Amino acid sequence: MSTYNIQQVSDTTKTKLGVIGLVALPIIAAVYSSGSLEQVPEVLSSGVFPIGFTLFSWGIATKMAMKLRK
Repeated sequence: MSTYNIQQVSDTTKTKLGVIGLVALPIIAAVYSSGSLEQVPEVLSSGVFPIGFTLFSWGIATKMAMKLRK
């Protein structure tokens, strides 16, 4: 296995972890602020900032995931 293949695998793994992190970030923030999993949907839809933050984060994650498919 050459260093090019190792570097490519490493970049792919970093991108996958970045996608997972961006998807989980708003949920983790909602759990942290509310203290329970039951209130996550209410927290994420409670105002302009949480909705915008969630959509922005998930949009970037989607764009990164689409690059992985190419």
